[in-house]
Order: sequence, then structure tokens, then C-alpha cells
Amino acid sequence: MEDSYDSRKRNTSAFTFLAWSSFALALLGMFIGIINLEQLLSVKGYYAVTALFLTMSSFVLQKTVRDNNDDAPLQAVEKVTEEL
Repeated sequence: MEDSYDSRKRNTSAFTFLAWSSFALALLGMFIGIINLEQLLSVKGYYAVTALFLTMSSFVLQKTVRDNNDDAPLQAVEKVTEEL
């Protein structure tokens, strides 16, 4: 029972805190850099929107890869079941 998927925690709270804090610091640093950029407001806006899109797509990609990885054993079982 202790090796089952439900009984284990994927990440420690310290690692989760490290991941979120480093993400927040990187995002903050990026926007501080954009604000201090000596360019037109339209250029700053383009960089800001692009940075937000990159951030959002990174979350979506991470979730998709994780879900596909979690579903891989299920797909193998379904394939064997179909062959029977």
C-alpha cells in the first residue's frame, strides 16, 4: 500500500516553495527590465505581452507533458486489453 500512487507525495513543500519563488523572482526581474527599457511604449508592450504568452504557454506545455507521462501506463494497459 505504501508504494501506491495515492500514498506518496510528488514534491516536498520546500521544493514547491523554491519553484514558485524562483518563478516569481524571474517574472519580476523580467518586468523590471521591460519597465527600465529605453524604448517606445509600443515596444515595451510587445515585450510584456510576449513574456506573458511565453509564461502561459510554459504552464500549458508542462501540464500536457505531465499528463501524457501519467497516462502512458494506462495506454499500455488499454493496448494489451484491445489485443486480447
